[in-house]
Amino acid sequence: MRSGPEISIIIPTFNAEPYIERCLNSIIKSGADKNMYEIIAVDDSSTDKTLDSLKEIAKSTPQMKVYFRHKSGPGGARNLGMNYAKGRYIMFVDIDDHINSGNFAHLVNTLLQLYEQDIIGFDYFKTDESGSVLPYSNKLFPYCREMSGAEYMNSQTPESVIWGYIYRRKFLIDNGLKFIEKNIYDHEEFITRAFCLAQTVVFLPTQIYYFHYDIKESLTNISDNEHQEQLITHRLTIITELQKFGFMLGDPMSEAGLERKLDFMVAALVKRITLRNYKDSFISDVIKMLKNTGLYPLRDESDYGLRYIMLRRYTNSPRKIFWWRQHNKSPLIKPVTKYIFG
Repeated sequence: MRSGPEISIIIPTFNAEPYIERCLNSIIKSGADKNMYEIIAVDDSSTDKTLDSLKEIAKSTPQMKVYFRHKSGPGGARNLGMNYAKGRYIMFVDIDDHINSGNFAHLVNTLLQLYEQDIIGFDYFKTDESGSVLPYSNKLFPYCREMSGAEYMNSQTPESVIWGYIYRRKFLIDNGLKFIEKNIYDHEEFITRAFCLAQTVVFLPTQIYYFHYDIKESLTNISDNEHQEQLITHRLTIITELQKFGFMLGDPMSEAGLERKLDFMVAALVKRITLRNYKDSFISDVIKMLKNTGLYPLRDESDYGLRYIMLRRYTNSPRKIFWWRQHNKSPLIKPVTKYIFG
């Protein structure tokens, strides 16, 4: 019989003092058996009282440990957490979000013991700070049907939400899966590689997670121009790293699934540089880098739907991208822009 916890919950933190109690209480006060889970909080050089608050909560929470890393980004903090994890499964939680306490307790106390899959997915909602709850997306998961990660990637693109899945720790160790450090989109690279390599994936029809999408301090919500340009650079790095990974896969189904994922990643990047207020010189540099990947212009894939086809057609040259940048707010063009780029 297993003596360790069923699940390790790894939480990276940085200047998150206002959200700590909400997040941790949703776990600690959930009713989940305290012997069945552990919390590993890793602070990434906070300048407020985040680290002190975590240590104070840990004093009265035996199943919680607190560690520190020096400016390694969320990925570096998660990597350290994985080094200390003892659970059969690993779950990643962001400190400014919270979980559905009742469903989490049922997952830990009852459900997890019934599963051995490499990746287990579940439902999640997005919420604002007033408490209004919305579906995260309109995607319908293939509940309770086991499949390979590659099979799933060839039917749907995995949502790039690190907290939307839990991962069997032995699977992560056996495949050497770690996060790229100091990259804001480290989770997207990690999730994609995990699905490409997973032999077994299953989705459970239970809602576990609440994503708080309107946190102004969130790294992806900072409006500073330099920061926003850095986000694009980080995305390009992830695309390049995934291409390198694809060259080593050697499995046709995984390769096809990865190619599909990369197509959608580049499509999202093209939308962003077209609609956001970046400098023209920066846009030109990004287009050149995308061309160097061989993924721009977007690939001709009719299976991706009408919006993708139209996006490809109307952004397949720098001239067209700059035309849309100039005219997308025109009253006549706006409805078309919303359909293609929305």
